[in-house]
Amino acid sequence: MYSKKIVKNYMHPLDKYCYINEDDSIHKALVLMDEIRKESKLLCLVVLGAGSSEREIIKGFVTPSELVFGLLSHFLKGVQRSGPIFWEGQFETECLEGVNKRVEEIMLPIKTYVRGSEMLMEAVFLLDKYRMDFLPVVNKDEVVGIIHLDDILEEIYGIILK
Repeated sequence: MYSKKIVKNYMHPLDKYCYINEDDSIHKALVLMDEIRKESKLLCLVVLGAGSSEREIIKGFVTPSELVFGLLSHFLKGVQRSGPIFWEGQFETECLEGVNKRVEEIMLPIKTYVRGSEMLMEAVFLLDKYRMDFLPVVNKDEVVGIIHLDDILEEIYGIILK
C-alpha cells in the first residue's frame, strides 16, 4: 500500500534560509552566500521586497546560478551579439563591475507556488512545468517553506534504493 506523500512533509521551513532585500547589492548577496556555503546550509537566499499593501513579501530567490550569470550577464549578452572576443582579464572586470547591481536585477522571481497540503506529485509537475529547482510552499496564502528538487530526489532514492 502506498503512503500519502504531502509537500509539507518534504519542504524546508523558512527559518533555514538567509534573507536579503531586493534593493541590496549583489556584493551583499555574495557575502551572505559565502557565509551560508561555509556553514553547509542550503545555497539559496530568499529575496524580500514591498508588496502591494506595503507589507514585506517574498519576491524571489538567489542561488549560485543567479549570482554567476547575473554578474556576468552584461558581458555574455555582448558576446552573443559579436562572437568570440579577447577574454584575458574579462572575468575579473565583469565581476568587479557587476557587484553594484541590485539583487532585484538578478533574482529568480517567484513564478508559481505549491500548497503544503498538495501531493508531492503536484510539486514535481510544477517544477517541471516552470523549469525550476525549487518552489515556495504556501499555507493560507503565506509562504511557509521551500521544496527543492533535491528533496524529491532524496525521496526517490528512498523508494528505489531501499
